[in-house]
Amino acid sequence: MNKIKDKKVIILISVLLVFTLVYFISISKISHAFENTDYSRDAYNSLIETIKKCSKEYAKKNESIFSEENVAYIKVQDLIDANYLATNNGENVVSPLDNQTVLNSNIIKIKKDENNYLVEID
Repeated sequence: MNKIKDKKVIILISVLLVFTLVYFISISKISHAFENTDYSRDAYNSLIETIKKCSKEYAKKNESIFSEENVAYIKVQDLIDANYLATNNGENVVSPLDNQTVLNSNIIKIKKDENNYLVEID
């Protein structure tokens, strides 16, 4: 009779242990699903890369913008006016990092090196 009671206690403890482990693991996974992550830095980097690609295409189509030094300076507004870049807030390109910062007046430096274009944005 004593052996039966010991088996029940061991089974009860093992079931409680397994339940507790499963409970805490599942709660941990569920709580991470509601984590508030900030993707504004990724969105900003993506916007800058898009501006660089648009600048390269703009430079390819408008070779006359280069001076004797094969360097050209344009603004983001020039890309918008030439329909190479779409705005994201009315008539402006607004930074995802700060909804108050307008990027239209940022200067883009394009340097032509043979068939390559090096783009820098201030």
